[in-house]
Amino acid sequence: MLLFAEYIDAATSISESCGGGGSAPSSYWGKTFINATLELESAIQQYQRAETKLGGAVTTISKKVDTINQHIDKVLENAPTQLKVSVQVNDADWQKIQELFAKERQWMTAQMKGHIREVNDIFLRKRKSAIERYEEADGIFFGHYAQWFFMFFFYIGIICTAVITIAIIGRYCDWF
Repeated sequence: MLLFAEYIDAATSISESCGGGGSAPSSYWGKTFINATLELESAIQQYQRAETKLGGAVTTISKKVDTINQHIDKVLENAPTQLKVSVQVNDADWQKIQELFAKERQWMTAQMKGHIREVNDIFLRKRKSAIERYEEADGIFFGHYAQWFFMFFFYIGIICTAVITIAIIGRYCDWF
């Protein structure tokens, strides 16, 4: 079978190790080669059987794991309704718990304040960079004036369009 799978070198080395092979043909070499080929085919078949058994075992295990996961999911779904827990804590332990929560709350507040400061600093830097981007050499903010300039002509356009539309409708309806 190895010959058909183009493993000539492997088949030759196996046959040489069994006492035959090489480049000089002999009558014993053919028998040894056939025996080696049969042993290899037998080993391949054993491997395939073992692989089939292993595949079946993996399938069985995966089905069992799926069953376990389904049971765990059912237990977790029913846990809030079926599981009742009551805990009794003495005053000293309760005080320690409250102190730990207070420390944790203070730490979280400090962390949040630090993050808020960082975000505010980022906004401040962005605002300064935007101002620098629109600022001309003489200190005039071009962005502000450009906005008013374009808004002025936008409103003039809206007013002109409204006047022309009213004039056209007025002539058609004999208002004027």
